[in-house]
Amino acid sequence: MSYGFASHIGIAAEADWGTAVGATDYIEAFSESLARAIERFETRNIVGGYFEPDDSAGVRRFAGDLVFAGHPVSIGYVLNGVLGINSVDTVGADMFRNRFTALQQDVSSLNPLPPYTLEMFRAGTLVNTSFQLAGVQFGGVQLNVAPNQDLRVTAATIGKTENNIAKTTPSFPGSPTEAFLFDTCSIQLPGGAAVNRIEALTINYTNNLEGIPTLNAANEIAKVRRTGPPMLGVSGTVDFVDRTDYDNFVSQAEQQMIVSFVKANSFALVLDMPRLVFTEFPINIAGRERLTVDFSMKGRYHTGSAAAIQVDLTTVNTF
Repeated sequence: MSYGFASHIGIAAEADWGTAVGATDYIEAFSESLARAIERFETRNIVGGYFEPDDSAGVRRFAGDLVFAGHPVSIGYVLNGVLGINSVDTVGADMFRNRFTALQQDVSSLNPLPPYTLEMFRAGTLVNTSFQLAGVQFGGVQLNVAPNQDLRVTAATIGKTENNIAKTTPSFPGSPTEAFLFDTCSIQLPGGAAVNRIEALTINYTNNLEGIPTLNAANEIAKVRRTGPPMLGVSGTVDFVDRTDYDNFVSQAEQQMIVSFVKANSFALVLDMPRLVFTEFPINIAGRERLTVDFSMKGRYHTGSAAAIQVDLTTVNTF
């Protein structure tokens, strides 16, 4: 029999893009959709018969999503992989503040972002090896929080090569034992005061990446390139209690939003988005129910933080 609960996912930073390394940490995930795709192309068409002619196998690509609860240790690997810059301060005994901001240049000519290796052990009765995906680039991350939920992380990945390796023995983070949860979250808008009207929030940061194959006597991608600049989007649901947000939408006034998750023993995640502007704020009446608004915002580059978003993660690890 095969069971997802008996599987595990490992992660480690690579020194060179595409050179696999053994897992150094493990993520307690909800799901993963990392899959091999093989492109195909035709080499003949007029064949004198009523049948489809043979075609040929093309470029091998590896991509998919990794979904997990935002644990104070595990989330750091994705934040570093998505944004790329991490400055570290010691804030207490065995505690570090990792400050993540977006790179303003590519890491190398082959990979724009820090590279990682993922290990996926997909448990089965006769499966004793793991799938090892090397050259992983985090193309984007979505952070979602709502009542009765953890901080849900969906990380988009692109990989270079897949190998079979002997499965390793996972060792999951022991401190803390729980992820950031909805009841550790607070949101500040201009003026610094926490607001009490946002009922759900999604932060979406995308790097707009694609794998590029070349004529290099190989059937895998040769490098990863950006198809456009990184983009920050924010959406959510807000209780329509007054016209403040709608008036900001109409005037297109920029706003700063700070989203904080604070746990016991100093574990914290703080997302600072200095320049947000509403792109949608529909206030139509859907029916007799309570009036809420599903809004959307976009983030703009901020000179002071050299990014559209700055993320501080206080935890026991550096990344």
